Amino acid sequence: MITVTIDGLAFEAKPTYPSSGWVCRRLQGWYSGAPIRDDALDRPASDGAFGVSRAYRSARPLRFEGALFAATTEQAIGELWRAFSAVQADGRPFPLSVTDETGTLTATVSLSGAVEIEPETDRVARVTARFIAYDPVKYGPLRQLVTGLPTAGGGLTYSLFDPAGTLDYGANGNLGRVELTNAGTAEVWPTVRVDGGLAGGFFAQRLDTGQTVRYDRVIPVGSWVEVDFASGAVVVDGESDGSTYLTRGEFFSVPPGGAFDVQFNGIGAATGTPLMTVTIADGYW
Repeated sequence: MITVTIDGLAFEAKPTYPSSGWVCRRLQGWYSGAPIRDDALDRPASDGAFGVSRAYRSARPLRFEGALFAATTEQAIGELWRAFSAVQADGRPFPLSVTDETGTLTATVSLSGAVEIEPETDRVARVTARFIAYDPVKYGPLRQLVTGLPTAGGGLTYSLFDPAGTLDYGANGNLGRVELTNAGTAEVWPTVRVDGGLAGGFFAQRLDTGQTVRYDRVIPVGSWVEVDFASGAVVVDGESDGSTYLTRGEFFSVPPGGAFDVQFNGIGAATGTPLMTVTIADGYW
């Protein structure tokens, strides 16, 4: 069964209609690929156009058709119809998710035009709406990968057999790395958050290419810095712009089917328990 969730309202694709509930009849543009932008320039005074080195995708348009079935007229008007007409009531983009046998994928969308509710009876209404996903990628569930700073450690523990016991070289160290993966079909960009304290900042480095994102400023204990690799935005404590202190911005993405390690290093002395948390999700066209 396929379930379409629009701004928290769940519509189920059903072969038969219920006595009460939300039904999805059609969602156009979701399983299709996002449209390719036509950026070609016509050749002056000749046939054809100049080629492009890479074709980019446009925003993803979506068209939804559904139905609202209520047990009573009061429920239809007071609960179902008013709830759907209030989609994106605060004006902010919202998640639209589709759940099927393979799992749940989500896109952030905005309304394009008006929500239309057409009563067919006093308890049944047909609804249509158009949405636009400015980021055309559909994302799987978010996952967070966490590591502390690199720490030295011992080695393996060797058995000396009874009754001699074991030869213990101490606890293992921490490499200070996380592995980023993307099982999807579209390129995705991580978000990195670093919690202090770090006297001089930090840098995160993709080990296979050497690409580095470096932040040169103190991060006190209890403070944190978040870097969005897609937009390049740097935010301190969820409020302040910290982009001035980003001295290297070699942002990297994770390609479809890609996997690589990212190294976390502090700059200067460390206090408390500094952590790097990388948030990422698989992306699909």
